[in-house]
Amino acid sequence: MTAPLLVLHAWGDPLASTRWAALAGVWDGPFVAFDLPGHRGASIPTGGTYAQADAALYGDRALRAAGFGGVPAVIVGDSSAGYGAELLAAAGRAAALVLVDGLGDAWRSADEVVTDGIRWCTAVAGDPAALAPPPPDADVDPRLAHLFPSVWERSFTDARRRSIAVPVVAIETPASPTPREQRDDRLKSFSGPAVCVEVADRTAEAVIASGALNFPF
Repeated sequence: MTAPLLVLHAWGDPLASTRWAALAGVWDGPFVAFDLPGHRGASIPTGGTYAQADAALYGDRALRAAGFGGVPAVIVGDSSAGYGAELLAAAGRAAALVLVDGLGDAWRSADEVVTDGIRWCTAVAGDPAALAPPPPDADVDPRLAHLFPSVWERSFTDARRRSIAVPVVAIETPASPTPREQRDDRLKSFSGPAVCVEVADRTAEAVIASGALNFPF
């Protein structure tokens, strides 16, 4: 059986899982896509808190709910959800990774990562809209407008990627936060085969046209 394809959409994307619906029509196997908490019709998380790593938790739950609890999946991680996709791969839940603008932004020191976390908490705490329940017609929880603190501290990221031996396809667009001069260096951190494909934009159609889903998984 072809591995299931799990899609983790970017945090804060108002299109959420619908951005990637076209992938279902070309993938020769089960397709699992869902809206992360606070997006479109999905309720906010219990306790009202968020973290980038949450995408891994909700992705694992979605696979289990679809009957693929013990089946490694090809995981598409879009932008900030690339972190969650990598966590699932490090935990042995992936057959392959497709990271769409998901290699991360510029490297930061551990102190900068912590400082960015404090910035995010302060911004949310000072925004009345972010502290109130989202209106019924909101596409995205207002707290997500502040985006997330960076998790791209180099030593931690390199150690995580060394534990990932499955194939990795990095799809980069002109909007990618990854410095171009660092792309090859980041790909070398993965233990398994890793390639980079450049496309014009981060749409499902562009990903399909790139041939990324035909990589030998």
